[in-house]
Amino acid sequence: MFKQLQDMALFALVAEMGSFTAAAQKAELPKSSVSQRISQLEQQVGIRLLNRTTRRISLTFAGEHYLVHCREMLAASERAEYAIQRLRENPSGRLRITCPAGIGATLLAHMNAEFQLRYPDVSLDVSISDDVVDLVESGFDVALRTGKPQDSSLIGRMIGHCPRYMLASPHYLARRAPLIHPRQLVDHRCITHRAWSEWLLRSENEDYRYLPDNAHMTDNLVYARECAIAGAGITLLPAFLLGDKIEKGALVKVLSAWSVEGNDLWLAYPSRKLNSPALMSYIDFAMQFDEVKRYYVGK
Repeated sequence: MFKQLQDMALFALVAEMGSFTAAAQKAELPKSSVSQRISQLEQQVGIRLLNRTTRRISLTFAGEHYLVHCREMLAASERAEYAIQRLRENPSGRLRITCPAGIGATLLAHMNAEFQLRYPDVSLDVSISDDVVDLVESGFDVALRTGKPQDSSLIGRMIGHCPRYMLASPHYLARRAPLIHPRQLVDHRCITHRAWSEWLLRSENEDYRYLPDNAHMTDNLVYARECAIAGAGITLLPAFLLGDKIEKGALVKVLSAWSVEGNDLWLAYPSRKLNSPALMSYIDFAMQFDEVKRYYVGK
């Protein structure tokens, strides 16, 4: 069927050009190939479409009627191509997005607001949760994930790497002995995110692995930040959640001579979604969004 559609387009071209030679030149095909394919088309439909002489060709009565349908097919193809082009230039439809709470309440909110200013015909359905859901099974189009996706059915694109810091409020630290080495963390209260069960620290001369207890756990980084500001203890936060909290004195870096392993931000989406102009526009937008790139830089 696909070859017959191509031959129908070639037949319309021959009729338009008035000769096999001119049609072959425009189609960039050998004249013999054009003639052969029109003959095969006539065999396929079971009737002669062209009258051939040594000097000219003309349409038969059946050929005239067949040409009308060939031109309708070509017009439909052009309309379909135009519709797709319009969709690429002006994406529309609904995108379902899932994202961890910390990023969702800050960077994603800002990014989505800017995205809809640029693409007002795309509607967004956003789920903010630290639960790692099955995108295909749950019907999501795209996810922001901290860490490379492990599901082989997903395509992952790394946005960048974000540093993390240990922080506490000044009044919490004022009640405690000065922290000099990570081994002293066992004497402190820590607010720990469930996904970060160990804190990997590095100084100029030493690596240290700290395993916080479960005295105060959460699945929400915004909650952990607010607890730390309120004096509940030390927590680990990515740079994008700090805002002006350090400048205003609400939080203080702990063990500043030690760096903490940061995390990577990835976009993940099912491979079957690649034909969606709205999704492709969203991915391109997210990969270049200034506020995200300010915190998540390439390794």
